[in-house]
Amino acid sequence: MLALIHWTLLWLSRLGLPTVFVILLAESLGIPSPSEVVLLLAGLLVAEGHFSFLAVTLVGALGSTLGASAAFTLARIRGRPFVLRRMRHVSARLATWERWEAQFTRRGFVIVAVGRIISGVRMLISYPAGLFHLSWRQFLPATILGSLAWAALATGVGYLAGPRVLSLLATLHTTEDYALGVVAAAALLWWGWRHYGRRPVAAVHPEPDD
Repeated sequence: MLALIHWTLLWLSRLGLPTVFVILLAESLGIPSPSEVVLLLAGLLVAEGHFSFLAVTLVGALGSTLGASAAFTLARIRGRPFVLRRMRHVSARLATWERWEAQFTRRGFVIVAVGRIISGVRMLISYPAGLFHLSWRQFLPATILGSLAWAALATGVGYLAGPRVLSLLATLHTTEDYALGVVAAAALLWWGWRHYGRRPVAAVHPEPDD
């Protein structure tokens, strides 16, 4: 984690805001990228007077929106096999994808907008949106709104934390493993309930009297 922080600070100092743009664009394409780190550190540099808060927010949102739009377009053009390969670790079950399609049909704008803020989800949310043919009239405004909210939120936290942002990042790294463990345990319990807990109990019939 410390190496990642130093690497990100190095590129922020060398290239400036293009570092924010490239990292958030890559993340929105589904490439694992340290968007939390770069935005928090950019917020620190805003507090120190090196960057403008508005500039960081707009550049970050632009990178996210362009990356998400590219992923959305790829999903629409290349279809289900391509998206399934990109999201193979999420689910490959047809029934699950059918439920997701129903949710996108009813609440696509909200799902995309909120998904742009949630860690991990914002990496992939554009692919099912494109696969299920969410309209551009819904996808683009939702993506812009969510991207602006995420960039402003993370940069604002870095700005308010100031020099404490380094200890904040270290804390996030320490708690990340515990959070992943809780999520994994919850997923395992849910899977067990779905596969075993809902099975009907066989009826017990009394034996007839002789």
